[in-house]
Amino acid sequence: MEHDNHHTHCNHHSTVRQTPAEVVAHGLKVLKDAGFKMTKKREEILTYFAESNRYMSAQDIHRMMVKKYPTMSYNTTYRNIYDFVENGLLEGTEYNHEQMFRISCGEQNHHHHHFICTGCGITIPLDACPMEQVTTDLSNVKIESHRFEVFGKCEQCQA
Repeated sequence: MEHDNHHTHCNHHSTVRQTPAEVVAHGLKVLKDAGFKMTKKREEILTYFAESNRYMSAQDIHRMMVKKYPTMSYNTTYRNIYDFVENGLLEGTEYNHEQMFRISCGEQNHHHHHFICTGCGITIPLDACPMEQVTTDLSNVKIESHRFEVFGKCEQCQA
């Protein structure tokens, strides 16, 4: 279900796109700098996310990992995913009451929003921010964050 016409890393405002190998190398460095032990399992989970460029559940990742590591527990899979989120390597969203994860866009000072295919999980960055259209007076509140996601079927999943 991979889509060849989508870029490998969401950093779409940059002129230089990171390859999956570069994303993984960066991720491993971030984890090492944060004091995590480097394991083949962590590298493989990160590689799977970097190469897929789509949202996946922890169950999706666990199913992939137990093919190679039959005794790997779901808790180990989820704990690694959680550590990746906590260190900014993955980002999450919720769809149909399930937490989904993807490789992080990696832009700390830039936010953007996504179209997310409900068939394959591929993401497409959106150019606009709906907050620019909000006309409600919010001058008395402190906005800490916001999220806008559009869910539907990509062209290939509609076929």
